[in-house]
Amino acid sequence: MQKIVAAIVGILVFGIPSVTRATLTFTAEVGGVPTVSGATLENFNGPSPSILTLSSPAALETGTADDYSYEAPVFSGGTAAFFGEPVALDGSDASQYVAVFPNEGSATLTFSTPQNYLGLLWGSIGQGNELTFYDTGGGVIGSITGLNVDALFEGGYPATGTAYVNIISDTPFSTVVATDASDAFEFDDVAHGQVAVPEPATMLAGALLLLPFGGSALRILRKGRGA
Repeated sequence: MQKIVAAIVGILVFGIPSVTRATLTFTAEVGGVPTVSGATLENFNGPSPSILTLSSPAALETGTADDYSYEAPVFSGGTAAFFGEPVALDGSDASQYVAVFPNEGSATLTFSTPQNYLGLLWGSIGQGNELTFYDTGGGVIGSITGLNVDALFEGGYPATGTAYVNIISDTPFSTVVATDASDAFEFDDVAHGQVAVPEPATMLAGALLLLPFGGSALRILRKGRGA
């Protein structure tokens, strides 16, 4: 099983009043699970998840579309067992998950209290996938895209097409919106909560500094590969 753990630090400053400075760090791991003990978990298997609002044609789906317009996340390691999820014969998610279609619709996660940790099983990672974080006043504090996650795997998908991504923000957020610009965005098994934000020196280790609308510097921390 392939395992990659990498950290990214982004400082997102877009120069417009509605956007505030925030630092987002994340790790991505094949077969990973939430890194925050005591986080609230949501697997979207109920009829109406309280934190989720869908803008059509985004939907809760099962299986994979015949035309591959969306694909179920694929489990590896202990991820499925951790969430108590059923698994199809091919290892894919056999229960409901969220699917956001290219350039259409969105999926909004809304939290009753400010959070600074979000984890999710990010399926078939696509460069156009995007998570945008909003503070308690509705201002954008930053975003993470499939392109950012993809870069952690040297520009290619992880072996299963799916990784568990853990994100920490130094600015509390109340809303996260998932959209897609070119590839369907499928995700499941969300974890969220409040954690202590790492010291800046710790966050800068293995960092990708995201500059407004462009330039970046990449350094990846790799913790080995196995069969």
